[in-house]
Amino acid sequence: MNIPEILTKQRQYFSTGVTQSLTFRLQQLKLLKKLIQEYQDQIITALQQDLGKPKFEAYASEVLILLEEINFVLKNLPQWIKPQTAKTSLGQFPAQGLIYPQPLGVVLIISPWNYPFQLLISPLIGAIAAGNCAVLKPSELTPSVSSLIAKVIGENFQPGLVTVVEGGVETSEALLAEKFDHIFFTGSTKVGKIVMASAAKHLTPVTLELGGKSLASSIGM
Repeated sequence: MNIPEILTKQRQYFSTGVTQSLTFRLQQLKLLKKLIQEYQDQIITALQQDLGKPKFEAYASEVLILLEEINFVLKNLPQWIKPQTAKTSLGQFPAQGLIYPQPLGVVLIISPWNYPFQLLISPLIGAIAAGNCAVLKPSELTPSVSSLIAKVIGENFQPGLVTVVEGGVETSEALLAEKFDHIFFTGSTKVGKIVMASAAKHLTPVTLELGGKSLASSIGM
């Protein structure tokens, strides 16, 4: 895949402003929920092929948890995106201050192998809810899950909104060489340091979940 071309298309799509509409965000989240439900059996099968996960564990930890998360976001998103009142100084009286939540733009999401579906789609839920576009990089160590995600996303979402980029370490390196507006990575501390160093070159904010511990900057989404 031509990564710079993918990013150009996503930035053009984001610049149209379509992702900022509440109606659009809710529609895309409902579509994601519908697809998870429709492909539930294939998701579980892929997890069994790649990791040998028992059916119940695969469903509970990588399917059900996402459906519950989407339901929670659908319920609360209309309230979350409303402007919030901000304090103003006495010198600005009688002015009123408001904080308007704004999306960042194009987000990169890199997932690990141990929960390859849940830990890729969960950040995607947040990215869409916040009005961002997203590039997804599934783990190359779970090829069945990666292939399924690429198929489902590719057939149902506008590539300007969500694109899946499959590949190994060299693909991750190529992605990290580009400028994103936020990077979400789950994995080892060693690789997390590489991700943060790459992001620092572009002053890109990051969210890192490393080695069972969370080290996160402000997500800003």
